[in-house]
Amino acid sequence: MLTVVFLWAIAVAWLVSNGLYAEKRSFLHRRQRTVWSAAFIGGCAGSLAGLLASRLSLPGAIVASVAACLIARALLPR
Repeated sequence: MLTVVFLWAIAVAWLVSNGLYAEKRSFLHRRQRTVWSAAFIGGCAGSLAGLLASRLSLPGAIVASVAACLIARALLPR
């Protein structure tokens, strides 16, 4: 259940950054939107991998979403 709450929090953060990007069309908001979407996808993949491994979906989601954030931030232009 906590995994779902964690993923919903990431989804809400994406919605906020998407709304800010729609209003201002700023490069910073576009970058934040991309990072939050990568975090959500990483969190979903990590929760599934953690669930399959040893029923540790929340730690898997957290680790994978942080890793996806860091990778997305490194790959995006500044």
